[in-house]
Amino acid sequence: MVGKVIDGQHELYAQSIAVMLGVRTSIARTNAEITASHHKKRWLTDDDFVHADKYEFRPDGSAGTPPHQLSHTFKFKDYAPVAFAYLRRLFGVNEFDFLLSVCGNANFIEFISNAKSGQFFFYSSDGKYMIKTMTDAESKFLKRSK
Repeated sequence: MVGKVIDGQHELYAQSIAVMLGVRTSIARTNAEITASHHKKRWLTDDDFVHADKYEFRPDGSAGTPPHQLSHTFKFKDYAPVAFAYLRRLFGVNEFDFLLSVCGNANFIEFISNAKSGQFFFYSSDGKYMIKTMTDAESKFLKRSK
């Protein structure tokens, strides 16, 4: 895997830790929601694809988020968490392996890109997944239904 490991000295370290915390928290919450309603199997709805969960991570934690070592509060927005959970299952992605790969104790690997958006790309430490930050404009474009 080519790229610089994002360690504690890297300029994107805080952002990569925030992504890991956000993904871990969101998947745990989504899995709990799906498990609780598992006896009521259902089809995905249009709302599942446009729903977004918003989290605020304070250093001391809150009722819905864990405490963390970063010195500042950050926000995390998860788009279509139930739809993505269903897609992972549909394609045989094991949730535990996915979380270990994306949110394990190892650091992300920086992916240098000349993307017009100026956003950041990361590889999971094992190289199985790529993570990309998004601008509001990119998010709105991807959420368009037509």
